[in-house]
Amino acid sequence: MRHIKWQWVAKGVAFALVFFFVFTGVTMFLWNHLAVEIFGLPALNFTQTLGLMILGRLLTGGFGPRRWGGGFGSRMRGKYMRERWQRMSPEEREKFMQRWGRHRFQEQKEADEPDPGIPS
Repeated sequence: MRHIKWQWVAKGVAFALVFFFVFTGVTMFLWNHLAVEIFGLPALNFTQTLGLMILGRLLTGGFGPRRWGGGFGSRMRGKYMRERWQRMSPEEREKFMQRWGRHRFQEQKEADEPDPGIPS
């Protein structure tokens, strides 16, 4: 059983490396054929392209894990706000909604209810 598991891990690592090198090569090809012609920038070799990709990744968010919805911190904030909301009195909830904007907390209006911002 362990032998099969390690085979899948090895295949996954090999696939990731192949994808990484192909993606770097495609980026280098596009840079050397587009950026050089359009903007007159110097051509890049493979290691320069790799450095450019790493720099771009660092500048746009680092190398941390990516999760939909913000990950663990977002869930903790949601739990904290839910508990806080449940402890509030109706007056405190109304004050909170006024402070943060009622549109975030109210239900969708009925279709026949006129919008006060639109003249009839």
